[in-house]
Amino acid sequence: MPNEALDEISVSEDGERKDASFRPAWGKWERLLMTAALTAAGCYFFCHFPFILRRNSHLPGVGLTLTQWVLSAAALTAAGKKGRLRVRNNRAGLFLLIVSLGLGACFALYGDDALRAMNLPVAVLSTAMALASLTGANPLSPLSGPGLRLGIGRFPPSFFRHFALPVRAAASLKEKGGVSRFKGVIVGIAVGLPVVAVAMSLLVSADGVFSALIHGALSSLSTLDGALPIRLLLSMLGGLCLFSFLFSLQDRPAPVREPPFPACSPVTLSTVLCMLSAVYALFVYVQFRYLFGGAEGARAAGGYAEYARSGFFELVILSLLTLLVILPCLHLGKKSRAVRCLCAVTALLTVVIVFSAFFRMRLYIRAFGLSVLRAVTLWGMAMILLALAASMAKCMLPDRKICPLLTVLALSSWLLLNCLNVDRLVARNQVRMFNDGVLAELDVSYLSSLSPSVLPALEDIRDDAARRQALSDAREQLSLAFPVSYDWSLCWLSMRGEQ
Repeated sequence: MPNEALDEISVSEDGERKDASFRPAWGKWERLLMTAALTAAGCYFFCHFPFILRRNSHLPGVGLTLTQWVLSAAALTAAGKKGRLRVRNNRAGLFLLIVSLGLGACFALYGDDALRAMNLPVAVLSTAMALASLTGANPLSPLSGPGLRLGIGRFPPSFFRHFALPVRAAASLKEKGGVSRFKGVIVGIAVGLPVVAVAMSLLVSADGVFSALIHGALSSLSTLDGALPIRLLLSMLGGLCLFSFLFSLQDRPAPVREPPFPACSPVTLSTVLCMLSAVYALFVYVQFRYLFGGAEGARAAGGYAEYARSGFFELVILSLLTLLVILPCLHLGKKSRAVRCLCAVTALLTVVIVFSAFFRMRLYIRAFGLSVLRAVTLWGMAMILLALAASMAKCMLPDRKICPLLTVLALSSWLLLNCLNVDRLVARNQVRMFNDGVLAELDVSYLSSLSPSVLPALEDIRDDAARRQALSDAREQLSLAFPVSYDWSLCWLSMRGEQ
């Protein structure tokens, strides 16, 4: 079919197409996007997917980095050639692109699977939001609240909106005689298979050498991986989904309609905030009386250490839920001074709750050392405090937008945390505590489960026998978990170089 311009279409109020005859052009840039999508899906399902059920399997590493960069380059190149690239005065989109590519690079640099698992949704969403902004698919700022809601809302459907387009394009290829090439190939295969089968049976009976050759080829086919058809099917389906997403970035953006917020009485909001503040005030009193007041007051709760080490995760979740209450109340009741004052009081009391959680986490770390989860939790508490501070500022300046600043700081600090090589920080902290006698035994099994980045820290163990034993155990455990090529990272390759 000729490479024609996009047909005019009508768009409904909810952004859905009404014209069923809409047929986008299928030219060289669509072929480029389809090739990139199939390559990315094929590399994943053939290089990584067969190993995900193994006991010592890993999440994707350098393969995901290259996949992300290739798909981003293909989407931006196609958009630039079609005149849809929006780079000028789009600092938000460029910022998200830099952060997303930086997070993708961390998959190729470091090998901690826990951080990779936490990075994966952040990297995927930030990449999608950046590409949608730079290609004009999201006309709003991707760092604003409405822009975030619009981008996240349109992201999942984009994988299926143009899922069948490559199939329709292949079926519409016409020859000069008017017979479809696709149908011609299908008919040719259907007619040729019986003829070839009869010819092969006669040739096998006529010549012994040829018969041995064919039987040898058939026996070698029996040794092939039985999951090959499944991986081929998954690669095709994954490629079609990725193509649909990439093509959606080149599509005409649907009109944006800001969803209306439900009306809510300031009295209702004030009542909810008063009740919540009363409960928080009682909890804050208990914290100052028992947790912050010293060990004597906490003996009734089973001892100071036991009392302080309980309830940490509950307090963090509670702080997050409080933000989910304060921010909508600020939006719905920003014209009410009473609502804003109560939001500020609730936020201030929540700050004390977050400090209580930090106090408990500090005791965890002082007793058992740092871990990856505890390091990430410290970052999470810092972000919660930042959001609470921004909420209190918005109580005084209700027209001030806080979402862009919070998004920039959260993504920047998360990228910085990944670049600090958390595994090495954790290993150095535990080795230092072991050398100082705080830890009676070094948990080499846990450290070895992180990544080879812990090996340089184990070299700092003062006791010679303990150092040799720890390095030997760590290298043995890490060697059993060496990843496949798609999951490689720089730290794993450096370990192979040592071997």
